Amino acid sequence: MLKNIGLNFDSMLPEEASLSDAKVIITTKREARIINKESVIVYSEINRYPIVFKAKILKSMIGKLQDDILIIGVDPGHRIGIYILYLHDELERTVQSSTRDAVKLITILLKEIHAKEKIVRIGDGHAPIAQCIAYEIKTRFRNKVRVELVDEFGTSRKSSSNRRGIRDESSAKSIALRKGYML
Repeated sequence: MLKNIGLNFDSMLPEEASLSDAKVIITTKREARIINKESVIVYSEINRYPIVFKAKILKSMIGKLQDDILIIGVDPGHRIGIYILYLHDELERTVQSSTRDAVKLITILLKEIHAKEKIVRIGDGHAPIAQCIAYEIKTRFRNKVRVELVDEFGTSRKSSSNRRGIRDESSAKSIALRKGYML
């Protein structure tokens, strides 16, 4: 799983890990007692969503040195591009094929990633889908999440193809990085 999300790591025995100066140690619940450090993440506690797992590792590595902010950019349309930025680091870019799947993913991210500030920025290019996603997020999270509508003008690359949703992901990134107006 660590390889799949692009993280470098060293494998070691629990005794070696307890003497290590590693910023993050991932182990089993039983071995965590041997290591007994704050930087331990227990593997059995890791959610089945690799993005959440990566966020926990990032939080452990960075700690309180940066703004604790989660920003999710959404490019609504037939394919919904989603860009996740956490602690000023890109966690993931993805494309969802339905509004329901997009809302499900966003909901999981907002529930499972612990950040002091959470913002969902939704492009205004496809108003019905944008309003639907905004409504669902506002209904589920009320004032715990800031939902913004963002002017999409200039967020899409000029390209006739959209191989594997790259254009949707890129647009979602542009939306995430652009201030919108609160809903």
